Amino acid sequence: MKLKACGLGNIGLVMTKVDAWIYTQVTTFSDAESIAIVGPAQKRSLWHEFNSIERLEVNMYDYDPQRAEDNIITADVVFDIELKEDLIINYACEKMWPLGKIYKGREFILVGDNEKHNGDCNPIVSNKMLVEQNELTELWSHNEFKRWKGKYFVVYGCN
Repeated sequence: MKLKACGLGNIGLVMTKVDAWIYTQVTTFSDAESIAIVGPAQKRSLWHEFNSIERLEVNMYDYDPQRAEDNIITADVVFDIELKEDLIINYACEKMWPLGKIYKGREFILVGDNEKHNGDCNPIVSNKMLVEQNELTELWSHNEFKRWKGKYFVVYGCN
């Protein structure tokens, strides 16, 4: 069942600056009919907002079983399953192999940070690094956002 938004978004959910940027890119520029949100951690506002758009089929994937919920597919998108969605939004680029090396001919919104937490096997230091690692051949938009001790780097494009 799809949630219906009343034009103000879903009440009680706060959208971060990164989420708002992603939402704007998708609703303004993307023709995707299906979206994979990878590594969302506690971020659920985008899933709710995109599910309120009739043309979109949205799935969330997280490899961490502690994040398991009814609306999250617990699987490793590098080793366990193959994503079929048109657009892949990866919130956890610093924690995994670049998905653009695995999935070709897709739209990507890639988010990574440079805080070097425990478990960050691929710390992201720039938008250029995201583009090169994921072999994006077209870059449509990019941005940077302040984070607690560092920055979020975000890019939107395809390979």
